[in-house]
Amino acid sequence: MSQPKSSRREALRAQQEAEERAAKRKKFLGVIAGVVVIVVAAVAVIVGVNHRQRSSQAASSVSSAQVVPPNADPKTGIITVNGDTAKSGVPTLTIYQDYQCPNCKAAEDTYGPSINALAKSGDIKLQYWTLTFLDKNMNNDASYRAAMGAASAAMVGKYEAYHDAIYKNQPAQEGAGYTDDQLRNTFAKDAGITGDDLTKFQKYYDTKATSDFVKNAAEKGVTEGSKLDSQFGTPFYTVNGKPYTGWQSINSPTAAQHAGLHQGRSLTGASPAGPLRNRVDSLTSDQ
Repeated sequence: MSQPKSSRREALRAQQEAEERAAKRKKFLGVIAGVVVIVVAAVAVIVGVNHRQRSSQAASSVSSAQVVPPNADPKTGIITVNGDTAKSGVPTLTIYQDYQCPNCKAAEDTYGPSINALAKSGDIKLQYWTLTFLDKNMNNDASYRAAMGAASAAMVGKYEAYHDAIYKNQPAQEGAGYTDDQLRNTFAKDAGITGDDLTKFQKYYDTKATSDFVKNAAEKGVTEGSKLDSQFGTPFYTVNGKPYTGWQSINSPTAAQHAGLHQGRSLTGASPAGPLRNRVDSLTSDQ
């Protein structure tokens, strides 16, 4: 039996209404999905902007939050090892150095223990003037980064130990330089920098917080050294601001050597010029 026309019309109308409702739901879901996409995109943009802002703020802190080690002269960049313990009236021994200088390492290995003993006993005031001129010759920035590491160690009271760690690990191949891992981690460990001090040290190093100090010291050191010696190079020693050639005779902190150091003269007549130095002029004359 055929279905009445009225029933067919009602069924068709019901089908159309169902299709319309389905279309509306589909459209609604599409709108919702579009809104979700827009919201997600907006969130991504906001996160990206905030990240860039934080990165920008971090980058600006590198250049603005510069520090000077507490045992350093901000004008010259000279670091004094034992300013608080040196006896009154003792001579001031200033050592000009570059952490990539092989002759500096040789001098440090040979004479460092005796010089350190004199400093520890308070019989001299020991200073270091750190240069970075060898970076130009070696085509790297290892001297600069090592100097920043040493200055950062000075910020947490570990300059001497870190200084020793650098020279102890100077590469046998000249110009190989130091890695950031060595300067940031290995040498810090060797110097006994741990805990909160390690966190502070690594922050100083990572943000290059001592960069201005290091660059100033390097510039002022070369200028001053070149005034004192036309063939200036590292290592170079002064006593009370005057060139000192007697450093090669310091084999042990004896009374005679101490006397010679007080007088600021050579005990042997030997001069450290020539192959015992890395000269500044020979490395920079063609640059």
